[in-house]
Amino acid sequence: MAKPLNRKASEVLLGSVIIARATSFLFLKLLLENMGQFTLLGIRSMIAFAVLVAIGFKTLKKTDKNDLFYGFLVGASFFVVMFLELTGLKYTTSVSIAFEENTAIIIVPIILAIMTRKFPDKKTILMFFMCGIGIVLLNFKPEGFEFNFGDLLGMMTALTYAGTIILTSKVADKADPIRVGIYQVGTMGILSLIAAFIFETPALPATGIEWTYMLYLAIICSVFGFTLQPYAQSGTTAERASVLCALNPITVAVLGAVFLGETLTVKGIIGAVLIIASIIV
Repeated sequence: MAKPLNRKASEVLLGSVIIARATSFLFLKLLLENMGQFTLLGIRSMIAFAVLVAIGFKTLKKTDKNDLFYGFLVGASFFVVMFLELTGLKYTTSVSIAFEENTAIIIVPIILAIMTRKFPDKKTILMFFMCGIGIVLLNFKPEGFEFNFGDLLGMMTALTYAGTIILTSKVADKADPIRVGIYQVGTMGILSLIAAFIFETPALPATGIEWTYMLYLAIICSVFGFTLQPYAQSGTTAERASVLCALNPITVAVLGAVFLGETLTVKGIIGAVLIIASIIV
């Protein structure tokens, strides 16, 4: 089993993983113009899985049933998260999805409070309301308040992502986190391709630039971004891991403004600040 990281190393690696995944929103938004979400996720994940198998062949020979079981479990959970995220991106901006998805930071301690049957403390309740107000303000567009289907999917993504963060934390000491991460990506790929053949007409990227986007998503965002999360969380807690998710919407907001021309209203900026403040609290 891979050696667990200390808390500092764990959180530095986890922060890097989250930033790498945040850059995916830009390329996902561009690829979704011509591809179905299941096809995109399936091709991306299977390329990543092939690379990971080649790199990690020696460690995979030590696979046991726990690695396979928990790899499938976390992979299936991330598949749901990614499906909701990609579908939401079809209906709203990458900035809105990123901020909404990462309200998982607030949801994690609430779920843990329910699981342990302990009422959330005052700090948790405060940040929950700060975050809620922030989400409302975030969805003010120049023409007024708008909470569309994409925003609803963004909130559903947050709920499932919170569950995945907790699940990943529980798995970290029950199986090898590197092997779990590799099988997690393979599971996402297989489930996505099955769904693609059922609900879509699968097609490969059509141009060189689309292949460039796809390879970036596969290698940087999946090989590095998804596979190392179980290992990165091995040295920290689910609560602290959820706080680091604040790096995600901040990165997406900058990339969305620079490359996609996405802007926030003044109320939206105040909402984003409130969400980030609730995370810091």
